Order: sequence, then structure tokens, then C-alpha cells
Amino acid sequence: MLKNIKYLLTTSDMKKMPDDNKDEIVICGKSNVGKSTLINKLGNNKKLAKTSSRPGKTRAISFFDVDDKFRLVDIPGYGYANVSKKQIIAFKKMIETFFKERRNLKKIILLLDIRRGLTEDDSMMINFFAYYDIPIIFIATKIDKANQSEIYKFEKEIKSKIKNAEIIKYSAISNVGLEKIKKLF
Repeated sequence: MLKNIKYLLTTSDMKKMPDDNKDEIVICGKSNVGKSTLINKLGNNKKLAKTSSRPGKTRAISFFDVDDKFRLVDIPGYGYANVSKKQIIAFKKMIETFFKERRNLKKIILLLDIRRGLTEDDSMMINFFAYYDIPIIFIATKIDKANQSEIYKFEKEIKSKIKNAEIIKYSAISNVGLEKIKKLF
């Protein structure tokens, strides 16, 4: 169970990232899907990771120590972000380099907005992780904003495209699914 999560650093420079053998679990997803909010909920601290209602707020890679055992990693979201094309290219290069070169990476927690379904960007990331044989855990966010029909349609779509996909339904507002997510660690 998670007891102590603390912020370590934020950087876009691979040389400045932690250089040890601690396992890392990356929180990944489209812009504004709730990555930083999830880290704050896991750490029971609203100010642990910076959040914004504006897509593209996370512009570098942030590392958080968890119980001095492993790290959570918050990366910039993919898809829409209110930044220049030059910045989007820089994000893409930084993220690709991170996933290709980071040896500590053990698992991806992929957040998907239940209201949006599986997008082309989501599918591309899933294929990227599969190519590098990185295990993925799927978390459907914003379930409090979807009705039962939308939730059923989403689960059916994911399971038809990704065999044996386990999907945790999560709400940052009501904390539905939060305890199940905590048990992943």
C-alpha cells in the first residue's frame, strides 16, 4: 500500500533523470485525461503534481518517489495541447527517447477518458508499448461523467481491440476505483 509519495524532480534532459536501479511506473495518457490528478490522489496531496484544466500543462517528465521503493513518472500528455508545433515535436522526441532508453521502466498505467473511447492516438501508444514489450494497465477516467451505456460501450470497445485487457474504472471526484489502483503497487 502507498504510504509516502514525494516529488523528486522535473526535467526534459535524460542526463538529469534519476540514475539508479529503482523501478519506474509511468502514468500516461492524452492531454487532460487526469494523469497529474491521479498522482495527487495516490499521494493524498492536491499539490504533489501540478494540474490544470488547460491541456498541455505538463511539459517535462516529473518523478515521484514512492515509499523509497519505486517511482511514479508523470509524462506530458499526447494528443491536443495548446503549444506550438515546435514544442509538440520536442515533446514527441523527449517521450520517444525516454521510452526507448529508460531501463528502469517496468509498467505503464494508461489513462483513457471513458467519454472519448479509444482514439487513434491511444491505439498508437498501445502499439508502441507492445512493440517494446512494456506491460500496460488500463484506467478508464471520468466515469462520473458517463452513463452506464457509455461505460459498457467503452469496455466492449477496449476488450474487442485488446485481448485480456483489465480496465479499472476510476473517478477522481468520487474516488471510485482508487483503492483498486492503489493495490496495483
